[in-house]
Amino acid sequence: MKERIKDILEMDNLGTLISGWEEQFLTSLSTQLERGKKQLSQKQVDVLHRVEAKIEKMVKGDPAWECVWDDEKAWNFKTAVNYYKASPERYFSQILEWSDRNEGKIPPQNYYKKVVENKYSQRVLNSLRQDPKYPSGSTVMLRATARTGLSYQVFSTHHRIPLFVVAPTEKAISAAAGCRIYTLLSSVSSLLFEVEERWIKKWRAPKPSSQTNISEDIPF
Repeated sequence: MKERIKDILEMDNLGTLISGWEEQFLTSLSTQLERGKKQLSQKQVDVLHRVEAKIEKMVKGDPAWECVWDDEKAWNFKTAVNYYKASPERYFSQILEWSDRNEGKIPPQNYYKKVVENKYSQRVLNSLRQDPKYPSGSTVMLRATARTGLSYQVFSTHHRIPLFVVAPTEKAISAAAGCRIYTLLSSVSSLLFEVEERWIKKWRAPKPSSQTNISEDIPF
């Protein structure tokens, strides 16, 4: 039993295979056995067996899950992972680390469900599945609310001037409506910057200031 636990704890990339709690649990069992504990409780043995089965499935793969894997699921997983990587808060760190170490591989089904099927990822995926509102080559402008999503310098320099859509991306950093990220080109410099769809609108040239002609009576 002691050797089985030791072999697990010495596995490469263990943190991408089991949770932090499971790793702590195994470390605790190892410590207890090293200190002379003769026998684990039935509950401890049951948990150990579940962890071993989980690791085996993660290493060997899941044929049934792999049979239903397709391009759509691959896109869903990659897009959701990229969304969480861009988040200022670190969610699903174990899954993100697994993805970095196993690029191109089919993720375990439970990883897919956790990172893809939550309500925030679903909002992002549903938005990005739609055709971009502004295709490449479109001329757009910043909304007044764009100051929320851009630095003061970029906003103040580019507010009320035409901007050119270089490309709509398949990236998002929020789950808000209009979350698609666009790469824009400034019309006054070579600056490229990224902005969410909700912060831009179709370009409309400002109306010229109206001038009033005042006729004056000329005395004779």
